[in-house]
Amino acid sequence: MLLKIIPNPKKTWAKELAGELKTLLSPAHSFVRSGAEATICIGGDGTILYAHYKGRLEGAVLGIGGDKSYICQLRKDNWKDSVAVLLGNPKRERIATLVCQLGQRHLAALNDAVIHATHYRVAEMDVEIKSAGSGHKTQFEGDGMIISTALGSAAYAYSAGGDKLAPTESKLSLVPICPYKRAFSPRVLSEDSSIKVTVGNDCAFIIDGIFVRRLRKGEAVEIKKGPGLAFFEGVGKHY
Repeated sequence: MLLKIIPNPKKTWAKELAGELKTLLSPAHSFVRSGAEATICIGGDGTILYAHYKGRLEGAVLGIGGDKSYICQLRKDNWKDSVAVLLGNPKRERIATLVCQLGQRHLAALNDAVIHATHYRVAEMDVEIKSAGSGHKTQFEGDGMIISTALGSAAYAYSAGGDKLAPTESKLSLVPICPYKRAFSPRVLSEDSSIKVTVGNDCAFIIDGIFVRRLRKGEAVEIKKGPGLAFFEGVGKHY
């Protein structure tokens, strides 16, 4: 199998583990920089999220992280016993992604997209939800809005009061952050839903914890389910 290895460059243990991994797997696998059949990310969930944002993931994804990792299937203290078995397993899990349209740009998210107030001000938003030929519009005031995949529902969206979904579900989660007078409640949306958020004042637009840019008054972001990513089995089972 052609493998790409992406260690977190800021973590010494991740770089050291990458060397051990190549030594262990080199008799049966080849290592490439592009055209990989699988990508192994070492360092934790953030390493996978950043690699996805940068478009570096190829083939099925395998993560090696620490005790707090949710996306990573393996841990840095037990990976040797399982990595060869997982790579040899033909089964894959399809994990949903998001596609965010911001002007002419199309951005992909694995966990979530967040629109958040800036300068300690209350965010004003118009939220339009479309699904299966129906539509609903509402206004919202609060600290912000989270639109997450099922995978991301266990992260920021869950901390903000949303439901935790199974990682392989295709539903979307729409979760307000500190809604004014609790007038807007968290919702689980069908996979064919699209969410358009138009901001009434300046807000920050964030994908998978990465700041993209400032949204200006009147700008809109449209978010819907993306094509998804293939993962080796075990996502979310060690949390």
